[in-house]
Amino acid sequence: MNGLAAAPLVAISATAAYARLVEPYNYLVSETDIFIRNLPARFEGFRITQLTDIHHSRILGLSEVRRVVTLAQQTKPDVFVLTGDYTTSYRRFIEPCAEALSALSAPEGVWAVLGNHDHYTDPELTRRALERNHISVLTNANTTFSRASDIIQLSGIDDWSWAGADWPRAFSGLRKNIPTILLSHQPRVLDFDEAQNASLILSGHTHGGQINLPWLGPPARFATKDLRYARGLFRRGDTQLYVSSGTGVIGLPVRFGVRPEIAVLRLRHTD
Repeated sequence: MNGLAAAPLVAISATAAYARLVEPYNYLVSETDIFIRNLPARFEGFRITQLTDIHHSRILGLSEVRRVVTLAQQTKPDVFVLTGDYTTSYRRFIEPCAEALSALSAPEGVWAVLGNHDHYTDPELTRRALERNHISVLTNANTTFSRASDIIQLSGIDDWSWAGADWPRAFSGLRKNIPTILLSHQPRVLDFDEAQNASLILSGHTHGGQINLPWLGPPARFATKDLRYARGLFRRGDTQLYVSSGTGVIGLPVRFGVRPEIAVLRLRHTD
């Protein structure tokens, strides 16, 4: 085989090696301004760091989870939010992952919801492990953050695909004239009328497609068949949705054209 004929094979091999050995560990720390109507003045510039779809497993080891935590901690947010899928299949990965995540620390704490893979594996064990490690799990529940007389609200909805979502409980006691941030593993909740009570939804689940080929897009659906909200910022009415590409992988241990993401979101006021 001459050099010209071998060139495509070399290119394919190089691309495959990059997708397997480089991009899954080439973390993107993204920064996005989110403009929210009626954001209280004392929360201008409030920083949220989101981690999602960590998927600790035989494919993605504990050392990599710890590396993600170290990089995330360097963003120095006001609050950490975790939007599900901490492990993939086996219960033995739950506790080590939760212990690694315990190194996260922020003034307003670390708050979490569960994802569909957490339900596959063991939702109660996952919830208990996170809470033992000082991570508050908002399963159809909410809380508030206060700065003097200014308030914003944080709510968490359980994974809707497991019939766990309880919207009345998730929004119970929240005030409609106060901005609410909703944690939901799956971004499809933007289509639900109940989600319109939120100013901002933070989700993962999609992995951004995990593989995104030029001109072709994702050739397979690793995390979900529905990639209408693959990654980035979306809007329905006054409700915005940010979908992070997450940091882990499922299926094939590869990423291409979709770097793993640690998302930093900065809240900004708009009229």
